[in-house]
Amino acid sequence: MRIRYLLFTIPLLVLAGAGLLFAGGAQEEADPDEPVTIDYAFWGNPEAIGVERDIIDAFHDYQDEVRVSPVVSGYGDYHAMLLTQLAGGTGPDVMRVDSYYFADFLDLNALRAIDDLVERDNLDLSEYYAAGLEENMYEGTLYGLPWATAPLYMFINLDVFEERGVEVPDYDWNLEDFERIARQLSEGDGYGFGIQLGTVSTVLPFIWANGGDMFDESRDNFTMNEPEAVEALDWLAGLYADGVIPEDAITADADALTRWFVNGEIGMRMGSAAEILSTQAVEGARFEVMNMPTGDGIDNTTVYKSNIIGINSRSDKVDAAWEFIKFLRGPDGLGEELYMQARRMAPTFDRQELWGIYADPDLYPRRVEEASKLIADRYGRLLPLRVGWLEVESLVIPELQGILSGDVSAQEAMDGIAADAQAVLDR
Repeated sequence: MRIRYLLFTIPLLVLAGAGLLFAGGAQEEADPDEPVTIDYAFWGNPEAIGVERDIIDAFHDYQDEVRVSPVVSGYGDYHAMLLTQLAGGTGPDVMRVDSYYFADFLDLNALRAIDDLVERDNLDLSEYYAAGLEENMYEGTLYGLPWATAPLYMFINLDVFEERGVEVPDYDWNLEDFERIARQLSEGDGYGFGIQLGTVSTVLPFIWANGGDMFDESRDNFTMNEPEAVEALDWLAGLYADGVIPEDAITADADALTRWFVNGEIGMRMGSAAEILSTQAVEGARFEVMNMPTGDGIDNTTVYKSNIIGINSRSDKVDAAWEFIKFLRGPDGLGEELYMQARRMAPTFDRQELWGIYADPDLYPRRVEEASKLIADRYGRLLPLRVGWLEVESLVIPELQGILSGDVSAQEAMDGIAADAQAVLDR
């Protein structure tokens, strides 16, 4: 889920002019007796920035040959500015890239392939959950190490389920089970399900479960106007019309869904690992997380997403950048454990000791480890990301709001944007 933040400044923040994250230029000749300084770009809010600073400090304590200068922005401006810099031949040495933009960075030849570095240092890639590595690859070449590999879970409010006398479903539940449960939870006060329409990720699980998708298998053709996708969208609109989904869901953000959920106004919602943290912060919150409902012969309906930590293809400090990346995201680095201690994300590596740090047995959700591993092994599905993804998504989102509110049928709405969406893909 993409959350927009204001721009924050921290010590060592590199700014150039009004709004630019980084300004490249002539490099002074390095002093062999001085540490090499690299720039590391990432997005974050104040709490996230603090976690990154702690990790950078730990890296400085770990060795004395490389120093890291953090370059930080709020999410909303981050990728556009970074892509502008990279297109101009500048940019940071190490950068975090949201997988939504991975194809755009590859299109600019902005990320350095790292297979040679992995092979040279015998990095054990088998430690990573496979989906995380897959989203860091293109045509079998690895361009970074995974950051924040995690599902978009279904959250279950245990108090609401108990009050309504509804059993928590098993992991193999399907669309029919979901609708039955959501309608039962909507009887009386409250609603069965809360949805946010800010990204296509929130409706794709239902489209996938019905046999549809956003693009065809080649990712060359727009397919949200085909029967399987249209049927799923009209079905969601029916739930909204029947009062199963809150009326304000059309314009709701993540904070609104969290508020409704912890107040018992909705029994189920979709949420990320970040929403686990915000929900845990509410005293007395009792909830679980699980996969999204499955379809007929279709188990992998839960969005499973990663991000990338990569090296600028134009950086002249590759060895220093790689040493930091190994510390930050490598299987033998300390970065993962520090992220777990801050509960910044679920583990990227399948290690029990990491889950033991992340999943506090005294806090809900009690089965986050179990659910996350099942999603990784069986129920997870990567988004069909490609160049133009966000442009197509920007066409779809307003239509989703109209469909849910009943202003337009799904067929009419998706047919209305199909030509424009296809033009983006063809371009």
